[in-house]
Amino acid sequence: MKFIYPLRSLKWLTILILVLGLMVLVVQFWPQKGEVTVNAAEVIPPKKGVFSSNLALDFTLEDSTSQKVSLSDFIGKPVVLNFFATWCGPCQAEMPHMQKKWQEYNTKGSDLVYLLVNVGESKAVVEKFFKDKAYTMPVVFDPSSKVFSQYLLRGIPATLFINREGVIKARYNQYISAEILQENITIITGES
Repeated sequence: MKFIYPLRSLKWLTILILVLGLMVLVVQFWPQKGEVTVNAAEVIPPKKGVFSSNLALDFTLEDSTSQKVSLSDFIGKPVVLNFFATWCGPCQAEMPHMQKKWQEYNTKGSDLVYLLVNVGESKAVVEKFFKDKAYTMPVVFDPSSKVFSQYLLRGIPATLFINREGVIKARYNQYISAEILQENITIITGES
């Protein structure tokens, strides 16, 4: 009987040590009052890139008055970035609702920015097209298709929706309807 008693105390001692160890771990990792826990995704900034959730690659192109315009000029504002050409049928089909939404948001004083990038055409061709169709949206020119290539686009039209922090929230490499345009504008502006 003398040998059973020490075994019982050893069993209780082991349990006591395990419980104390567990308590130390709980106290060590339990959030303290006033302590803030942060999700790692909130701390690590997005990588620069050309796809959704990336920080949009910056570029600088000229507008019709030969003024340099950079995408980074619009940090703090939501941006609809559209790549197009005047000869492109789907581009022509989406231009009327692009123009309508641009005017609507512009008229109500929204800070929404439209930046249309013409791919591979001369200023004269694009200006005539815009004048004939009464389009007033801002256009910059990518005559060598350098920015188009950097954005890894496989064709036009292509539209990217960029939030106020410069992060791409959606990317479409196809014609977009008025409904899709509105849904994504609402996401990046917070306005309906």
